[in-house]
Amino acid sequence: MADKIISSDTHDAHMTVKDHIADGWVATLWIVAKGAPKGNEPTTTLDTFFDSEDTAWHSVKTLALAKLSNLK
Repeated sequence: MADKIISSDTHDAHMTVKDHIADGWVATLWIVAKGAPKGNEPTTTLDTFFDSEDTAWHSVKTLALAKLSNLK
């Protein structure tokens, strides 16, 4: 699935969720300056395997919104 992006006035949150074979779904988050590429190293990899893709997206989106609001 493609990355999703949430933007604040100063930063972008790039989010991705990937199927980790038999273990479940893994969510990754990059916080970068607005307009900058996400780079190679993620800011945060959620160290939890999620049972469903929807749950992983919900969790990474919630974390992204919290991190972006702290950067204002």
